[in-house]
Amino acid sequence: MEILVPADVEVAALTELSNGLPTVGFPGITTAAGALGTKLPTVSPKPAEFGRLFTSGGIPRDLVTDSPTLVVEGYALKEQRARDLCALMVAIIEAAGRAGSLGGVTCYMARALSLPGNLPHPQLPGHFRFTAMISVDLRRSTV
Repeated sequence: MEILVPADVEVAALTELSNGLPTVGFPGITTAAGALGTKLPTVSPKPAEFGRLFTSGGIPRDLVTDSPTLVVEGYALKEQRARDLCALMVAIIEAAGRAGSLGGVTCYMARALSLPGNLPHPQLPGHFRFTAMISVDLRRSTV
C-alpha cells in the first residue's frame, strides 16, 4: 500500500520566500536572519521589518494533490514597506506556482484568496501589518 503524505506548505513557502525576498528589496527578510518564520520574532525590540506565514488549513484537491491555504503577513515600521513586503510575499508564491515548484515541492498552481489588507496587530502598535491569503496546489510525497 502506498502512503501519500501532504507536503509541509509552511516549510516550502519559507524556503521560497527566504530565497526570493532578498532579491526584491528585502535583503534582511530570511529565515536565517530570524526575520521570517511561522511565529513573531521573540527578540526585543522587534526587527524593523519582518514576515510571518502560517497555514490555516485547506482542502484535498484529488488523491495526490492538496490545496493548503497560507496566511502571509508583512510587518514594518513604515506602512508602505509593510504593504510592499506582504504583496511581494504573495507575488513570489504566485511565481513559484507558475514555475511549478514551491521551495522544492511540486506546485501546480497558486491563487491569491485575498490581497494585502491593512490589519494592525494589537500587540505590536509600533509596526504596521498587512495580511493576505493564498492557496497553493502541492503534490503529496510517498513514504
